[in-house]
Amino acid sequence: EISHDMRNYLMSVREGFVDEICMQVPQDAKCAEAVSAYVSRCMSYGCLKVDSVRYPMDAEYQPLVLPNPYQLDAAFTLFRNSESNPSKNVIKRPWMRFRNGGSHGDYHNFLVSLISVSIIREPDATDVEYLVSKLLFMATLYYKT
Repeated sequence: EISHDMRNYLMSVREGFVDEICMQVPQDAKCAEAVSAYVSRCMSYGCLKVDSVRYPMDAEYQPLVLPNPYQLDAAFTLFRNSESNPSKNVIKRPWMRFRNGGSHGDYHNFLVSLISVSIIREPDATDVEYLVSKLLFMATLYYKT
């Protein structure tokens, strides 16, 4: 349902969505390319998956995997403006304080879905590297909120 609502919102603003996300990003940042790839995936109901970027970018050894910042911003923008956002939904708004012990159920599901779909263990990663990448991926989402 969340991905469906995000896609519906995207369909209503599709023309200017990439420009809106990349508005304050330097031109050489490849933002438009990354967000366009995300938009294409979202139109096929893949709104809960963001690509990963390996860091450090210029190094041969890249143990750290984090979400693509431009796609992550696009995903949060779509969720924030979609009907799945409890504060935007007329039916869910009055109940959002009481649902799931005070947590926002749809928002929690959005975050958990982003994590479970987007974090993929790299074949060459050790257990420690995978754990650190997963924790930092989750910390990035937490920071984004």
